[in-house]
Amino acid sequence: MNAVKFSFDGSEYRSSLDREPEELAILAAHGHEIQGMSLQSYLFFGSANGLYQNVKALLARRPDCRFLVFDFRLVTGIDSSAKHSFTQIKQAADDLGTRLVLVNLPSDLRRTLSPILSDDDIIADDLDYALEGCEKEVIAAYLDRGGRDRGLLEWFSQALGNADYAKQLAENCERLEFRGGDIIASQGDPADCMHFILEGRIGVIVSLDDGLSTRVRSLGPHTTIGEMGLITGQARSATLQAEVDSVVYALTFEAYERLRRENRALSQALLTYVVKVMAERLNFASRTIGVLRR
Repeated sequence: MNAVKFSFDGSEYRSSLDREPEELAILAAHGHEIQGMSLQSYLFFGSANGLYQNVKALLARRPDCRFLVFDFRLVTGIDSSAKHSFTQIKQAADDLGTRLVLVNLPSDLRRTLSPILSDDDIIADDLDYALEGCEKEVIAAYLDRGGRDRGLLEWFSQALGNADYAKQLAENCERLEFRGGDIIASQGDPADCMHFILEGRIGVIVSLDDGLSTRVRSLGPHTTIGEMGLITGQARSATLQAEVDSVVYALTFEAYERLRRENRALSQALLTYVVKVMAERLNFASRTIGVLRR
């Protein structure tokens, strides 16, 4: 059996963290510096050597690879010859300055593979968080913030394409501050406002039938949440929780309706922005499905 269930790079398969357009553009252009493989079955001499040959060919095609991610969630075990193959993989990665990221390692595999790793390599318990960390470093290498973060009006101006619209929208929003762990809105509540996240991070949490819950998305600065519920009037499909101290600006349903009646140009610009946001999220979901169906 092939040791690789599917492979991916960071330009098409990303973490669940929703990012601002500038950061998404960097990942689209440079996400290939993150290369990953989801491994499967028992890794023995034949399958592990095939994996090494696969990695060698990959690094030859992508010498600028910054992170090489291996997800061991579906791996049932590894023999001593497979350990040798990972030693070879480590050497090939070191030759290019590529860092290994090993995810979902059971305790026995962690003991087996830890000795071959260096301090720069990463062992993580969750693929989503591991990808998020890799993306952060790739973005930091290319993003020039000019020594400061963008404020609300600058963000709105870029999103709406008009400085006057930005000021008018800001005047119709309410500034809210949340501590990490605060619930902003609960699943099933009326979708009575959309939130513009200026600082911090908001997690999107869905309650499951078995009483448990899972985080399906996380949103960082200069992203929005709740826009579709505000437009369609449907109840919230998930709970919103501040993951860290956060500052958001809320546009209530009443304020949105007032803009629709009294300022059609701004309302249309806002709707155009929402459509772009939804198109990006749909594109992200489509790319992810495409990778998983390989």
